[in-house]
Amino acid sequence: MTFEITHKINTIVNDNVKEIQTSFDVEFLALEKKSDFNTYEISKTKALNTPSDENTYLTFLENLDQLTYPIKIQTTSQGEFVKMVEYKKWLERWEENIAILMEEYKGSENANDILEKFNLNVYDEETFIQNKFKETFWNLIFLNPKIDNGQQPNNTVINWYIKSIGSLECIGKTKFIQSDTGESLLCFESQDIVNEECTERINFITNNKANQNQYVTNLKVITALEESYRKIQYKSAVFEIQTDTLFHYKEETILK
Repeated sequence: MTFEITHKINTIVNDNVKEIQTSFDVEFLALEKKSDFNTYEISKTKALNTPSDENTYLTFLENLDQLTYPIKIQTTSQGEFVKMVEYKKWLERWEENIAILMEEYKGSENANDILEKFNLNVYDEETFIQNKFKETFWNLIFLNPKIDNGQQPNNTVINWYIKSIGSLECIGKTKFIQSDTGESLLCFESQDIVNEECTERINFITNNKANQNQYVTNLKVITALEESYRKIQYKSAVFEIQTDTLFHYKEETILK
């Protein structure tokens, strides 16, 4: 099972406009399937960025991320993440691969510093899991929300992480809708006020520390289903922070 993922970010910070698009594949190899859980080995292809990035720092970080794969995980039978499998074996392989990579960067103080910071999130299993699976596309892969029946309060929560801002909690409802083309769509929608910590980060980025306005997040996640409702055709997400003209953030992810 292979997921084709396209991730696009558009930002406006103080009239500076930037757009980055990344495409890659994530492959799930089923190792074990039981009635209540599944075990997978996950591989990820090297990302293709548009525009192509020649930044040495980002290239090295991408190489480090690439070496974190493959990863073995366990999920529920519904596809929700449970735990990482064989972390110690993974760590041994990580150290072997890093030793080979660092031979290419021998004598580079920058590479050593970057690796040292990266390793702060590697040598503790819980910390590694928290950081690895907060990337946007994992929200789509692992999201299988219950349908709200109208009588229940909002109870579906997605934690959306933005590197330069932090983690934003999105609480919303999920319902079935029919598209104009007749598709059956499972739709999650959320609108929330940005928390204080992330608001401070945005104000710092925009050099607008005196700002008293609230920022609002909008998130819409769609799962398109086949007529039988048993197979997913694709998943997509649009996350946006609404604000004044100083800052605008829009993130679009498509998973097929």
